[in-house]
Amino acid sequence: MSRSILVVDDIAANRNLLGATLEPHGYEVLLAPNGAAALKVAARARPNLILMDVNMPEMDGYEACRRLKEMPGLAEIPVIFITANDDAESLVKGFQSGGVDFITKPFKDEEVLMRVGTHVKIAELTRALAASNAELGAKNAALESEVALRQLAEGKANAANEAKSRFLSFISHEMRSPLNAIIGFSEELGDTLAGEPLQDSQSILRSGKHLLGLINNLLDLSKIEAGKMPLHLTDFSPAELVRQLALDVEPLITKRDNRLLVHTEGVTGTIHADATKLKQVLLNLVSNAAKFTQRGEIAVTLMQPDAHRVRIDVQDSGIGMTPEDQGRLFEAYNQANRDTQAQYGGTGLGLAISRQYCRLMGGDLTVASAPGQGSTFTATIPVRVAATAGSE
Repeated sequence: MSRSILVVDDIAANRNLLGATLEPHGYEVLLAPNGAAALKVAARARPNLILMDVNMPEMDGYEACRRLKEMPGLAEIPVIFITANDDAESLVKGFQSGGVDFITKPFKDEEVLMRVGTHVKIAELTRALAASNAELGAKNAALESEVALRQLAEGKANAANEAKSRFLSFISHEMRSPLNAIIGFSEELGDTLAGEPLQDSQSILRSGKHLLGLINNLLDLSKIEAGKMPLHLTDFSPAELVRQLALDVEPLITKRDNRLLVHTEGVTGTIHADATKLKQVLLNLVSNAAKFTQRGEIAVTLMQPDAHRVRIDVQDSGIGMTPEDQGRLFEAYNQANRDTQAQYGGTGLGLAISRQYCRLMGGDLTVASAPGQGSTFTATIPVRVAATAGSE
């Protein structure tokens, strides 16, 4: 890259001497006989550096330098004064006018080349740094703009979630009361009816409980999405919880001629977690297994792989799933596929909520399955769940 040096001196011999020194080293040399001419050449050519004589008629080097620094786009050009004046007052005056260095007359070629090369390099690095800072500033401004937009979008999303939570809370409250009344009346009627009226009453009861469960699931999912689902942490025996679950789900198991196997693998201690949520997770898993299994086996296996976590596998010999089905299994409102939903029903909320419950407690819920070979759901949670802002 060619670098241009403007040499300003009212004596032609000095200009030519400096030119002869610089040109062999790759510099393009521009010449000006006085300060006024120097300003015009600088404005037109924008040299990389100016060598400025101090003692010139009409406009000395100091004044020329001051004017140069006031011109748009020229202030960053370094100016080195060439003068026989080496007293302190002259040096101060030169620096105050905007100069960066001095070369004392009579000059030596080596000194001229060294000082010119040094200040040209400094100027180039300064410009490169300024360009990098400008680019960084632009990127930073763009990033700040993006962050502001995301924060705005996040604020709107949070507001929408909050509104949805309030709406679902209101709806659930308004619907729970009449639904509980319907369920209660249906149970009372079932005690006094027989035959077809009893079947109708039982149908009303099942529908009411199903709708109440759906409302509860919607409300729970809304709380989870809003980050407002509390944990109620207690010490309890996971083995006892699994055994109690086996008794509770017996009607679901026998309804489709299935057999339930329970293994606790010698887990005898207690854990510190949310027992209600863990039981709900297992109930969802066993209910799913019973729904998709006919005349088969469902196994619930409790184990403790290490001192820090417990693991519960719910394995069935049912219809199984493809990898594609498994990929969307834990998404809210999604089931494995449309054919499965049409045949077996369901809302697609149970597994999504179950995984979120496990993750709220610091664990996870995963699945391993293959078509026609059944499925194994694995729930893991810490032995001691850490308290969070919303936990009790």
